[in-house]
This record gives sequence, C-alpha cells and structure tokens, in this order.
Amino acid sequence: MKSGLWDNMRKMIVVFKITLNCQEYVLWECRVQERVVYWKTFVDWISYLGVMVLQLVDPLELRLVHIQERLQPWAIFKEVPEKKFTDFTKVREEIDRLTDAKAGQKKNILPDPIELTIWSPDCPDLTIIDLPGITLIPLRDSDQPHNIEEITLNMCKRYCEDERTIILCVMPASQDITTQRSLKLARQLDPDGIRTIGVITKIDIMGEGSDASKVLLNEEVKLRLGYIGVKNRSQQDIINKVPVQKALRQEEDYFANDPRYAGIPQDILGTRALTEKLTTVLYQHIRKCLPDIIKEIDTKADECEDKLKLLGTELPRDQKDKVQLVFNLLQDYTDGFKNTMDGKYDKNEATITDEEKKIELTGGAKIKQMFNELYQEYADEKYHVTDCYLDKDIELADQLHQGDSIPGFPSFDSFLYLIVPQVQALIRPAQDVLDQIFQYMDEISQQILRKVFTRFPSVLDEISEMSRKVIESQRAKAEQVVINQIDAEMNYIYTNDEEYLTTKADLVFKQNTKTVDPKKILVRELRNRVDLYYKILIRNLRDSIPKYIGYYLVKQTLDKMQMGFI
Repeated sequence: MKSGLWDNMRKMIVVFKITLNCQEYVLWECRVQERVVYWKTFVDWISYLGVMVLQLVDPLELRLVHIQERLQPWAIFKEVPEKKFTDFTKVREEIDRLTDAKAGQKKNILPDPIELTIWSPDCPDLTIIDLPGITLIPLRDSDQPHNIEEITLNMCKRYCEDERTIILCVMPASQDITTQRSLKLARQLDPDGIRTIGVITKIDIMGEGSDASKVLLNEEVKLRLGYIGVKNRSQQDIINKVPVQKALRQEEDYFANDPRYAGIPQDILGTRALTEKLTTVLYQHIRKCLPDIIKEIDTKADECEDKLKLLGTELPRDQKDKVQLVFNLLQDYTDGFKNTMDGKYDKNEATITDEEKKIELTGGAKIKQMFNELYQEYADEKYHVTDCYLDKDIELADQLHQGDSIPGFPSFDSFLYLIVPQVQALIRPAQDVLDQIFQYMDEISQQILRKVFTRFPSVLDEISEMSRKVIESQRAKAEQVVINQIDAEMNYIYTNDEEYLTTKADLVFKQNTKTVDPKKILVRELRNRVDLYYKILIRNLRDSIPKYIGYYLVKQTLDKMQMGFI
C-alpha cells in the first residue's frame, strides 16, 4: 500500500512535468567520516554502491524508487541521463567525476546537488539528501572561501527549513550528544521535534563501562521520533570488502548478544530497524501533508491545462491546412484587436489580462477618455485666453495694426495678432493625444499578437512589424488631417455661431456718467472678442479632432488590418 501510493505520486509528478515539495530525508551531521561509514551500512540496498567512500563537497540527492519486478537494480544521473549504470562501482566513480567537474580539483563547495536515482526491487521509496559537513575551517590549498562555515550552514538550512523535510541527525555514540552542533541546529529548525530522527553510530567502539542506552531510550535529549542505534562496518571491513549482508548479520548478533543492549527494544536497534523506521515515518508524514500535496498538484494541473489550451490543437501537416491555420490566427488577432477597440465581449479573452482590466479603462473606453481630456482646461468657463496679455500688450497690437484707419475702431489685424499665436499653440496638445493613442493601440496590438501567436515565435516578429507599420501609416495620415484642421482655424477666421453674432454688440464697453479713456474701450473690446471667439474655437476642435483621429487612426487601422492581413 505504501509503495503503491508513492508510485502513483511519482507517476503524477512525471506526467505533469512539475516539481513538488514532497517529503524527503536530509542526512545531516558534522563529521564526514561518520557519514561515510554510516552511508555504507545505511540499508541493504545501499550495498549496490560498493565501496563508495566520499568526501562530499556538493549535496547528493539520492532518489530511491521501488519496483515490483525482480530486475537487476540500475542507476541514472540527471547530469548524464542517457547513461544507465548497473555496476555500482561505476556509480561511485561517476560521483567522483561529477564532484570534480562541479567543484574542481580543489574541492570548492557548491550548492547545486548531484542527482542520482536508483531503481531496485529491494529498496523503499525514499529521497535522501546527503549534505556536506558543516565546515569550520577551509581546507589548505583549496578553493573554499573564508566564510565556508556560513556557506555550509546556510546550505543545510535551505534543505532543512521546509516543514515537509525529515531531518536525519547522525551522531557518534562516543561523544556527548548535548555537545553535537548538528542536533542543536536540527532543534532550531524543528523546535517541536516532529520531523527529526536521531541516529547513533559507532556504538561498538564505546569505552568500557559506557553505553548509549539512555540516549537510545530518549532519556537525555528528547526527540519525538526518537533515536535508532546502528553498528557500522569498520574501515577495515570496507577495505576487505566485507559484504553488507554479512555486516548486517554481524550487527544483529552484536545487539542480541551484548548485555548492555539486551533489554532495549529491538525496534530501535540496527540498520533494518532504521529502514523500517524511515519508511514508516515517511508514510505517516506523507499522509499528514497529503492535502497540501494534492492541492499543489491540482494547481499545477490547472496551470498545465491552461497552457495546453493556449497551445491549441496539433499542428497540421498539409500545406493547405497550414495556410488555413495562419488565416485563422490572423482572423483571431484582428477580431481580438477590433473587439478591444469596440469594447465588445471577447469569449476567447485574446485581449488583455484580467489584472489590467481591474486597474483602468481599456480599449475604446480608454481612447474616449483621452479625447475627453483634450483641451479640457481651455473649455472651463473661468478660462480666458487673453489673461496672458496685459492691457499694454493689446494697446501695442492696436497701434501696430491701426495703419491710417480712422481711430476708435478695432483693427481686424489686431485681432489676428492676438488670436493666431494662441491657436498655433493648440497643435502640440493635439499631437500629444495622437501619440498617446498610437502608442496605446500599438501596445494592445502587441499584447494580442503575443497571445495569439505564442506557439509561433518565429513569425511573431514579422507579423508584429507589419501591424506596427499599418498603425504608423494611419498615425501619419491622422496627424496631417489634424494639423490641417488647426491651420484652417488659424488662417481663416469665420464663425456662424449664434452666441458670437448676437452678443458682439454688447462687447463694447458701456459708458457711465464718468469720462472713459478711449484706449481702454478698445482694449476691452478686443479682449472680449478674442476670448469669445477662442471659446467657440475650442468647442469646435474638441469635437472635430477626436473625429479625425478616431476615423483616420482607429477605424482605418482596424479596417486596413482586416483587409491587409486577411
């Protein structure tokens, strides 16, 4: 049951091509020599690794996969996926080679793990990460930096901080466990002790009169998951290539016959007990975290579904079908662009993101907003264009353009002198609005193109350039029409506006009983006439310029894209 559950989870991960934070064991302690010996007799399936004595400087991520068929075990490295190892002596050599390739001959420590997967009918489903020891002092003549302690400590924390990770804290029985730094750090990262297992090694080399019974019985430093004691192969056993199976039998005999451990429960003694303990704890931990894992899988599955929908159906092989596919994509693009500008609902959502929709108006609504802001400050009732002129400026204009005419009548040329510069200043704001709309349309066009042609990046640039040229061409036409309109207003002064025609008689300054300076009368009349005509001009331009831009830039662009592409 346990194996089946884990097998199914692995298959799901492979199918969805995703990385989940599933349960794993981190083998963590401070002495490389202890890890090497312990690693040799960890469980019987590690015997396939032969005489692998490692001085690890990179993390080793060992993934054990249980298979039902009684096949010869094999191993594959992620770094060389095409090579299948059945000789586990070669596995050791490959680890050495990869270590040198990553860390160099001078044994620098790097955070990237070596990933090794072993398939065997004799191993449980486990993932074990063997970390480099927490190094206090850099090796002499090595590439290890001066802050090697900080680097190795942070590396261990990075792997062990995840609450789904189970920490295997390995400590020698010959030393007081209250002084073990690995146990201290494990308690810091797992203060409740719900995912830390203590492993006591070198029990057989303890001095006379001492034993590890109190530690194993969880009476000194308590761990919720307890401790397991193991008897390792000695270095001489490794040199003599004593089989692991024989070493396991020797370990069982040792614990059965040693009077110091005869009264201790057998389920906390020996490598086989450790194997069962690890498998059971992993299964219980998976069951506890399974809701979160399922939720994460569902999220990843939804993301994959969205990507599949975005990719669409299988690509056609026939030339005619390929042309039809391109035609359909172009139709989707032009429809999406037109729907965005028109504000229509697009069921394919081939426009802009939901996040952008929540932030501001989009499409035609945003363009209308830009139109509404054009000359808005000039349309205010309190705005008077002649506020920029002093009375003496208007008097000067009258003097310059009075000529030999009879005094007392405002000159039309004086009117032009005052109004024309103000009309000319209206060109720049109109061009700014035109540029804003052009840039916005180009941005919308590029967004839709990237979504529609996401499967075909090789043609995206070409089609993008074509669409940009269409928009640029229409922008130039719209700009010319807008400038011509303002030029006409500037160079041909005329109005049929009822307000102007009916109120012009009231523009003359009305006299009172006191004597009034004739110059002030002319200044006031000219000022009033310019202000009133300018308001009429602004009202007309606020209607006409949006029409020209809307027609020549927006509508003509949509029409020409549909005609040009399709």
